[in-house]
Amino acid sequence: MPYARFISKWFANVPNINLGIMQSFLTEKGKSVKTFHFHLEFLPFVQKYNPRIIDKFVGQTEQFGVEYMGLDYVFASLLFEDKYLKSKDLFRERLESIGLTLTDFEEMREITMAFTESAFLRLLPYLRNTKLVGFSSSHYQLSSSLLMCSKIKNIYPDVLTIAGGKDCSGAFSHDIMKCTDFLDFIGISECEVTVESLLEHINDNTKDFYNVIYKDRDGEIKRSLSKPNVSINSLPFPEYNFEDLPVRPEEIILPIEFGRGCPWKRCTFCPDESYNILCQAKSAERIKGEFEYYQAISKDLRNFFILDSDALKDPKIIIETSRYLEPKNLNFIYAEFRAERMDKEVLGSIMRFGNWVSNFQIGIETFSDRILEVMNKGVTVLKNVEVLKAAAELGVPVQFNLFTCFPKMTGEDMKENFRVMDSITHILTSKNILVYPGEFYLPTDCPVFLNIENYGLKKHSDNIFSLIFEDFGMQSYSNYPYPYQFDNDDEQFQVSGLIRKKVEEIKSKSPADNYMDYSNSLNALQIEVCRDGRRSTHTLNSKEKDLYISAVEKAQEIQKISEKSGIPLDTASHMLNDLEQKGLILVSSDRKSFLSLAMENKKETQSQKDR
Repeated sequence: MPYARFISKWFANVPNINLGIMQSFLTEKGKSVKTFHFHLEFLPFVQKYNPRIIDKFVGQTEQFGVEYMGLDYVFASLLFEDKYLKSKDLFRERLESIGLTLTDFEEMREITMAFTESAFLRLLPYLRNTKLVGFSSSHYQLSSSLLMCSKIKNIYPDVLTIAGGKDCSGAFSHDIMKCTDFLDFIGISECEVTVESLLEHINDNTKDFYNVIYKDRDGEIKRSLSKPNVSINSLPFPEYNFEDLPVRPEEIILPIEFGRGCPWKRCTFCPDESYNILCQAKSAERIKGEFEYYQAISKDLRNFFILDSDALKDPKIIIETSRYLEPKNLNFIYAEFRAERMDKEVLGSIMRFGNWVSNFQIGIETFSDRILEVMNKGVTVLKNVEVLKAAAELGVPVQFNLFTCFPKMTGEDMKENFRVMDSITHILTSKNILVYPGEFYLPTDCPVFLNIENYGLKKHSDNIFSLIFEDFGMQSYSNYPYPYQFDNDDEQFQVSGLIRKKVEEIKSKSPADNYMDYSNSLNALQIEVCRDGRRSTHTLNSKEKDLYISAVEKAQEIQKISEKSGIPLDTASHMLNDLEQKGLILVSSDRKSFLSLAMENKKETQSQKDR
C-alpha cells in the first residue's frame, strides 16, 4: 500500500522487494501468488485526480517529515474515522503548524478514499479463492495496509490475513493485534519461512507455523514458535510483473539486497534488534547473478537502490562486486554503510559501482567520543573522520546526519563537536559531502525507550501519532516517535540551535577557500593550509615528516608508530602536540591515536611526475 512519503522517486519508482521475493519464492514451491504494488500507483492517481494537491499538501509534509503529518495520517483518518471526527480540532492545530488547513486534509481524504476503493476493486476477482492475504508494511504505510485489510475481511471473513515489516514489529505487535479484529497474524521476523509455514498450516492444521503473533480460539494473544529464516543466498531473485507497473522500465528503481540485518544492532537509538532479522551477507557471485538476471529481462533496467542496513558486512564482497559492476554503467540511488569497516580501498570500490545519482549514507551522528559511547555506536570520532577524509579525497558522494541532541548530551559535548568540525572544515566543505542536522527521537523498542530511567529522559505516555486521535486506545503506533523531555532540556535546546547554526555556517563556506593539501618530496613534506581564504604553509622534515605520513591514510596508534619508526614516545608525543596546535592532525580523545588531516595534492603530484 502507499507509503507516507511517495512524492520522492526513491519511493514512487521502487517496487516492493518483499513482495517480489515472496512471489518468486512461493511460485517456486508450486503456490499460486498474485502481488500488488499499489504504492507505485498512488502518485499517478493523485496527479490525474487533483494535481494541485501534490504541491499544496504532499510537498509540505515532505518538508516537515512523515512523522509529523504524512499520508499515513490520511489513511488513518479513514480507518479510525469515528476517532478522527472527534479529533478534528487536534488535526487542525497540527496542520496549521506546518502551513496547511483542514480543508487541504479533507481534499486528500477524498482522493485517498477513491484510490482505496479503486484498488479494492482490482483485488476482488482474486479474493474468492484466496487462502492468505499479506501486507508488507515498513515505510509509514501501516494505516493504508490496515484499511485495505479491514475491507477484505468485511467481504471475505474467512480469508486469513497477515501483516509484517518494521511498521508492526516488536512490542507494538501485541497492541495492534489486541486492538484490531481483521488481522489474523502479525509477522515478527523475516517473511519467507513465516508465510510458507502458514500456508502449510492452512492446508494441514496439525503443522506448526512460525514467527508470528496471533490470537488463539479464546482470543488470547500468543506468540508462535520461532524458526530461523532461509539463507539469503538460497532465495530466488525477486519477480515483478513489470508490464503491470505504472513506471517505465528506464525509470524503475530496483531494490537489491546485498544482505540483511545489521551486524551491530547495539546502537541505543535504533530498534533494529527487535525486528528479529538474521544478519546475513550475499555472496559476490549471488549479487552478480541478480544484476545479470535483471539485465536479461531488459537492458532498460539500470537504476538500483541498495537495500541493506549495512552493505559493508564483508568489505571483500564490495571490492569483488565493484570489479564486475564497473563496466556496466548502472545508476545507484542509495545505500547505507557503517564506518568501522570502511577504508579508502572500499570507498574507491563503491565509486566504481557506477553512477551515484544520490549520496549514500554513512552513520556518523556525532563528533563527540563521549556521546558515541552513550550511543554505543562501536566507532570512534577518529574513524568517522578518517572515512569522511577518504570520501573527500576520492570524490565519493556521501551524506550523514549530525544529531543536534541526544540523552546526556551537554554543552561540553557540543564544544567537542565544534572543535572537530573546525579541524575538518576543509573536509566538510567538499562538494561531495552533505551534512544534515537531525533530532534524536524515541521509536518503540529502541534501547533508550526500554531503559529510559538510565538516560535522563521523560517521555510522553503516547507517541506523536496516538496523541492526535481522541480515545485512540494504543500508546504506540507503528514507528512514530514519542515526545520527550531531557533532564537538561534548556541546555539541550541551546545545544541543538548552536549545532544547527554550525552546520549552516560550514555549508556556507567555499571549498576554494578551505583546503589542506600536502606535497611529498624526498627532502620534505609541504602542507598548504587555507582557512576561510587565509593561507599558510608548513614544512615538515625528516622524522616529523615520517610521523605525519604514517597516519595520512589511516588513523594510527601513537605507541605503535613510535615502536615502528624508532622515534622515542616522548619525542613523538612532543611532535604531535606541535602538529595538533597547528591544526594539522586530529588526536583521539584518549590521546592514544591520531590522524593526519592534510590531503594529497594530486595536481602537484602529477606535475612532479610529468617533470
